[in-house]
Amino acid sequence: MVWFKRFIYFVLILLALIGLALAYVGLFVNPNDFKDELKNVALEKANVRLRLEGDIGWSFFPWLGLELENIGVAIGSDPEIVQFDRAEFGLAILPLLEQKIQVDKVNLVNLKAHLHKNAQGEGNWQLQLPSSSEADANTASVKDGSNVSSSSEETSQHSQINIPDIHLEELRIENAQIVYRDEQTQQRIEADLNLQLQDVQWDQAWPMVMEASITQSDLQGNQPLQVEASINSQLTVFPERESLLLDALVVQASVSGESIPASLLEAKLSAVSVAMDLPQENVLIDGFALSSMGIHLDAKVQGFEVLSNPQFSATLSVGTFNPRTLLTALQIPLPDMADATALTKASANVALEGSLDEVTVQPISIALDDTKIEANAVLTLSPLRWDVSIAGANLDLDRYLPEPLEAEVETTTNTTESPQAQANAAATDLIPVELIRGLNGHVGLIFDDIKVKNLAIDQLALDTNQANGLVTIAPLEASLYQGKVSSQLRLDVRGNTPKIEIEPSIEAVQIQPLLNDFMAMDKIAGSTFLSGDLTSQGNSIDALMSSLQGDLLVEIKQGALVGANLTKSVCEGIASIRKETLNTNQFGDDTPFETMRFPAHIVDGQISTPGLTISSAGIQVTGDGTIALPTQSLNYQVNVGITGSQLDDACQVNETVSQLTFPVVCKGAFSDDPAGLCRPDLAGFGKLFANLAKQEAAQKLAEEKAKLKAQLKQKEADLKAELQAKREAEEARLKAELEAKREAEEERLKEKLKDKLKSLF
Repeated sequence: MVWFKRFIYFVLILLALIGLALAYVGLFVNPNDFKDELKNVALEKANVRLRLEGDIGWSFFPWLGLELENIGVAIGSDPEIVQFDRAEFGLAILPLLEQKIQVDKVNLVNLKAHLHKNAQGEGNWQLQLPSSSEADANTASVKDGSNVSSSSEETSQHSQINIPDIHLEELRIENAQIVYRDEQTQQRIEADLNLQLQDVQWDQAWPMVMEASITQSDLQGNQPLQVEASINSQLTVFPERESLLLDALVVQASVSGESIPASLLEAKLSAVSVAMDLPQENVLIDGFALSSMGIHLDAKVQGFEVLSNPQFSATLSVGTFNPRTLLTALQIPLPDMADATALTKASANVALEGSLDEVTVQPISIALDDTKIEANAVLTLSPLRWDVSIAGANLDLDRYLPEPLEAEVETTTNTTESPQAQANAAATDLIPVELIRGLNGHVGLIFDDIKVKNLAIDQLALDTNQANGLVTIAPLEASLYQGKVSSQLRLDVRGNTPKIEIEPSIEAVQIQPLLNDFMAMDKIAGSTFLSGDLTSQGNSIDALMSSLQGDLLVEIKQGALVGANLTKSVCEGIASIRKETLNTNQFGDDTPFETMRFPAHIVDGQISTPGLTISSAGIQVTGDGTIALPTQSLNYQVNVGITGSQLDDACQVNETVSQLTFPVVCKGAFSDDPAGLCRPDLAGFGKLFANLAKQEAAQKLAEEKAKLKAQLKQKEADLKAELQAKREAEEARLKAELEAKREAEEERLKEKLKDKLKSLF
């Protein structure tokens, strides 16, 4: 950079002029005789007030030396900004003839600096030179000359100047005290430092040692932050290339203060090399290492155009450390966790690059206890947005969650929560609303072997977008319990109460181990298929359960009602009605079935299942009732039909009874003993058998009526037949009599005719 070269030239020329002037003055002048004149000239020409209370001494050939004691410098009417007890300087004369500057030593002892910036941003170190016509003329001349020159020509002229060699045996600043007050930022910084440089030469490394004690606070000295640091390095300056190189950099520091959680934060920073190229504005840090509070960070950092258009790339590696130990050292309370060994081992590896507009982090490798995570991320910084892809395995969230508390029994006499209870409920929000409202981006995730709320998930895959308090997950797929769940989810926290919408789809999930792990409920088993839609709102599990709404269609294949044998319950009812003893040893504990189908209608966490049917060999079941998720209880009635062909004698049923359906009531909490959860409805059984008796009596009466009617009909038929026979016999007799009379009359007429004929002849 041009300014860097100008600065170097200025320093070298100033040193040469000082050396020559001191040589002249050393031969002919006693400087102590001109203290007052020096003070007047400084005040008139530069508005600088000098305090020269000590003697001014010098030495000459072969070394030109200068010693000043008890010096103070002030600008204008302000208090002194710089004071020092002693300043020593030694310059070799002969090397100046060869454009070489060889300095024996530069030593500043007890330097004190008081720097102040007011509310307008003006510093007390800024000179306000008096104006003069000559200065105006010189300024106009410089302006006219600048019109015919360019920055490139100026750079070319400076580049042609040969920088003299410099050799400084030692530079020492002892017990320097600097106080800086800034009314714009309301900060006060006090620094005590010691600096030592040895064997300083261009293009060669020289050792640098610095010790500093820095205190930062507000202007009144409140909330101080104290830093104790030491720096050791090999510094090399390349003036031709305008670059710097720090080799073997080691910084040790300790930080303390009210704002630091740790009572004393100690850190060690080291780097193999730190290279700075000023014209290109590049910074390269190789072999960077930071150790503090049990954390060891290794890094390699590259920065480009850091002053004009910053761009960077870095690789970071955090060695294995104990997060619990770190949080304890920072006095951060550890959350309650079910596993005392959780959060005890972590490490990370990160590669990133970017600018002030966008950062790409790829890849990210994180190990936390037994969990492995690989991720890629792209962050847009203005406005903040991200695109993240995550893949991981073996995550047991239950280790990091508190132990589940037993549900407290609520009394009916106290239905109003106290303010403290409401505060505790608010403190245990399930959904971090404010955090979600600030999310804006996209996340894709694939994770294997997850355990949460005791649910074992073989694989979880999701794609989610977050924007202004609205989170959509589509799709959400999980492989668990020998089946698959595929859903779409929408979480809306834009209002006062979080709202959730779910479109679940389940295929072939084994329901018994899932319910057992999630709710300690194992009342039903089988391969489950489900579809439907659900909505809920609230910020706790209880609130979400109580406000659950929706409709589902459920089918369970090759399953069983675990711990409840409906056939046994029916037979117990039949035996009780018959006042007989039932041999229960022949019955199993469960009710196996081939299929169970039911629609589920959910209102405020109450699940009703009208139209439930269970098909199985030996029984046919229909049912209806409610399952209450908020209270984890059920009130259900099923109607069971059994064949009774191979049952106990006390349960033998005839063909008529086998066509009946017997009521069985299942009522109680999920945690109740399954064996006593379902029992026969004896009142229903009694009514059923009473109705059956009435039906049998009515059937017998109908049979008797039919029999009597048949007998009467038969008698009527027999009577009709007898009467018909008599009628036919009488008709035959009468017919025979008439026929006989007719024949007798015919014979008589024939005889009478014969007699008339005889009489004629």
